Amino acid sequence: MSWERILEAAFIPVSAGLSCWAFVEAWNNFRLLTRGQWTEAEIVGVREDTDGDGDPRFYPEVAFTPPDSDEVRIESKVGRLYPIDRSTRIRVRYDPAKPRRARLEGYRGPGLFACLVSGAGGAFVAVGMFLDIFT
Repeated sequence: MSWERILEAAFIPVSAGLSCWAFVEAWNNFRLLTRGQWTEAEIVGVREDTDGDGDPRFYPEVAFTPPDSDEVRIESKVGRLYPIDRSTRIRVRYDPAKPRRARLEGYRGPGLFACLVSGAGGAFVAVGMFLDIFT
């Protein structure tokens, strides 16, 4: 087996793993769309970081209390280029079964359709490469 084939074979689990991650994200998005409930949250902190280009990113941390539960604190996984005012309140969509599974309004990551397409594409690439190399 040549080095090119070995490198191609090493990409198969990477593609399959990314495909699995995309399907898990799609499932989380689906759960939030079907079960999610909206609530108001208080901004309790803002973490400042930079993206790959050195531009600033601001990630708000919010706190909310679902009915019949303790206070939940989450930080947005998606940042913005400009700081957010800490005195404002923000809407949060959360899963009542797992309140830490939540999305902040205006801080969206990839949606359900994008995750499904990415997962199917990654699986298609992994299967195609596997069949090309090992058959």
